[in-house]
Amino acid sequence: MKALRLLPMLASLALCACSTVSVTNQWKDPAWPGPPASSVVVVGISKSDLIRRKFEDTFSQQLQAAGLKAFPSYTQIPPGNGGAVKLTDLVHSSGAEVVLVTRMLRVEQKIDVTPTGPAYGGFYGWYGGAWASTAQVTQYDVVTLETSVWDAKTQKLVWSVTTEAVSQEKIAKATEELAQALIPKLRTDGILR
Repeated sequence: MKALRLLPMLASLALCACSTVSVTNQWKDPAWPGPPASSVVVVGISKSDLIRRKFEDTFSQQLQAAGLKAFPSYTQIPPGNGGAVKLTDLVHSSGAEVVLVTRMLRVEQKIDVTPTGPAYGGFYGWYGGAWASTAQVTQYDVVTLETSVWDAKTQKLVWSVTTEAVSQEKIAKATEELAQALIPKLRTDGILR
């Protein structure tokens, strides 16, 4: 009986602990001639410098683990809005062929309600149990991100994707999952080598 009460709690913890990234929209410029890029400047748009740094470091590490050159923008660009000139300098000095930018579009709070209690004894057993049961309520946030890739030479948008994932406390883990979902797509679409 005690195990039955723990089951909804474990399910809600599992929901928050393991986030899967799902792609909700995707676009690629069909006229982009390529070739696939082997070096990337990574930009994370965030009002929090700490979140930006963790995002850029983690995504850059994932790109490097995939055999690409990656440069986090915060090393050259100060926190806050601006820094376009320094970004241009970083792109030129690094030799990056594309700039990958991720920004948050929205956070939506979701609520799941899971009834608990006995579901045995036919309809009348269920009916009596439905009055006595309690519901397990789980609240979580779904984060929607936009990731775009820009050609460094032409400054044109060549690829864009919108993703959704269950929010996590750990920025590095969430970024790692995002990178692991997007890097194969970027390769399949001919954006990255």
